[in-house]
Amino acid sequence: MGNAAYYDDNYRALLPADKDAAILDLGCGQGDFSRYLSGLGYRNVTAVDRDPQAIAALNDASGVTARTAEVSAATVELTERGWNLLVVKQMVYYFDRREAPALISALRDALAPDGRLIVEIFNGAMLSSRFTELKDPGIVTAYTDLGLRRLLEQSGLIVESVTGAKLRRNGVRGAAYGLAQSLWFKLYRLMLILERGRDDELPRTMAKTVIAVARKR
Repeated sequence: MGNAAYYDDNYRALLPADKDAAILDLGCGQGDFSRYLSGLGYRNVTAVDRDPQAIAALNDASGVTARTAEVSAATVELTERGWNLLVVKQMVYYFDRREAPALISALRDALAPDGRLIVEIFNGAMLSSRFTELKDPGIVTAYTDLGLRRLLEQSGLIVESVTGAKLRRNGVRGAAYGLAQSLWFKLYRLMLILERGRDDELPRTMAKTVIAVARKR
């Protein structure tokens, strides 16, 4: 699987030890994360997306129940014991700022007492985030690392971490990219400091993807 290394680096340590844990992959798209979980032996994965073609591609994935549904605060599926892991990858920004708190609150209520919520987004603090917004007309709200943290906390969750996603970049080209990215981010922060002064609003994550992990209070 093409994304296995990415999930190994950014998700595997967060997965439940119990292979029968109830896991919800919400807005699963083509289902690559659900397939990753299936490959690890997880037997109780539910994948939900509004695209029936994307869901159909998961029919042969062992341990995965695929369902077609629109994602909203009203349609978040509840289970008797709650979800042990609830993953929302690259989807929250499709909701208006007035709608997102209700969605996150519904996700919070759907968690098991010891369950975890993982939210992945593109980093709205990066200059390239504007390009990401413009190429996808469905995106209505971009979040920085701080903005995502606030959304989760204001929705009654305890945020364990908000970090930039790790990407494997090997060789000279990868090293050059990493150096250029680091230098650019320092310059970017300096420009913001000169413009608005030092404050707690400055971006802290230079990665293009942000991953937040939260749990119930």
